[in-house]
Amino acid sequence: MSLRLDAIDRHAVLPAAVAATARGAKWREFAQGWPVLAGAFLLNLVGFGAIYSYAAFADDLVGAFGSSRASTALVFALSGACCFAVSGYSGPLADRVGPRPLAIMGMAAVALGLTGASAARSMTEVVICYGVVIGLGTGFAYVPAIAAVQRSFTVGRGLASGIAAAGSGVGTAMVLPMADLLTGFGDWRFAFAASSIGAGVVGLVGAMLMPGMPQQRGATGLQASAREIGAQRLTAAAGAGAVAQGGFVALYLGVLLISVTVVLPFSHLVTSAKDLGLSRADALGLLSMIGIASITGRFAIGTLADVAGRRFTFLACATALVAATTLWAMASTPAALIAFAILFGASYGGFIALLPAFTTDQFGRQAAGTVIGLLYTGRAFAVLAAPLAAGFAIEALGGHRIPVGMAALVGLAGLILLALVPWRQAP
Repeated sequence: MSLRLDAIDRHAVLPAAVAATARGAKWREFAQGWPVLAGAFLLNLVGFGAIYSYAAFADDLVGAFGSSRASTALVFALSGACCFAVSGYSGPLADRVGPRPLAIMGMAAVALGLTGASAARSMTEVVICYGVVIGLGTGFAYVPAIAAVQRSFTVGRGLASGIAAAGSGVGTAMVLPMADLLTGFGDWRFAFAASSIGAGVVGLVGAMLMPGMPQQRGATGLQASAREIGAQRLTAAAGAGAVAQGGFVALYLGVLLISVTVVLPFSHLVTSAKDLGLSRADALGLLSMIGIASITGRFAIGTLADVAGRRFTFLACATALVAATTLWAMASTPAALIAFAILFGASYGGFIALLPAFTTDQFGRQAAGTVIGLLYTGRAFAVLAAPLAAGFAIEALGGHRIPVGMAALVGLAGLILLALVPWRQAP
């Protein structure tokens, strides 16, 4: 009888003990990883806040230099394209030297770009300082920081990714109030100069929270050097092995194609809304709705993904992006555009938040910077090419419906490729 009671007790106690151990591991992981998470949030806030703040001063620059609106649009396209293109270099490099030195260099470049733009004497100098230097600086910090978050979290990786990615959403949301505040003290030159100081200080804090160069404790001299070289070779081999997998090609092409649906609203939604009769203020309000919905999506969908499954939730966000783009193509009333803005914002936020987590789940943490960095180069092509191609198509066809509908079909092809990526839960 006593043996039976002991067996019952063991069966009752063991599951509870396992659950308690898992909860303890989760909280220990969060306690160790929160500085990295906070640093990634600040780096995204500074980098993407700087990129998106350009829109608030585009008209001032047109007036100051007599440039065309096409040249101001080029600045935004270049900054985003440079950010994602350089990720193919900064991601693998972060796996070797650690994210902190790259983040410091990146934030210094963002501050330098803002300073240079504040003293620009021509639109060409603005394009170089704002479009290229700030874009490259953000790219040097972005993927190394995101990859560091993936390495620091396993249990709550979806939520952690959402919090880190929310930094860019908060930075975007701060653009208009900060622009109004700074222009109250001076013109756009003062605003850029003041922003450079703030970006340098906040960015440096975020960079210092990143992990430093990999070290081998307990080893000195030649032993430390040999171990470091060995670790670098293992990381490079892991990255090459992940990229060589067939699933990476499908993932790369899928992300590239569906990114077309991600970038178009930021360049053409306001114009299409005005064509449907909305005022400029109401049209800009749609972008604000997207920003608010995206911040909510990054937190809520990131949390949901850890419960419902990150692969399922990521594919659901991609599906919603295609559906939202289709809704935009068919929209003929303000209510339909509002519905689009909310659906697109939430799914866009979830997609951006879960893409690094989904990739790390597939290919592992050891070479997360390499794999995520190479993957994001596809987004660079979409950011640079899709808005320009859609702009020409809208002018040629006299409206946005057909070009946006074609973008939805391109996104659907990307969704199919993402769904075909073979699922493997990497450690």
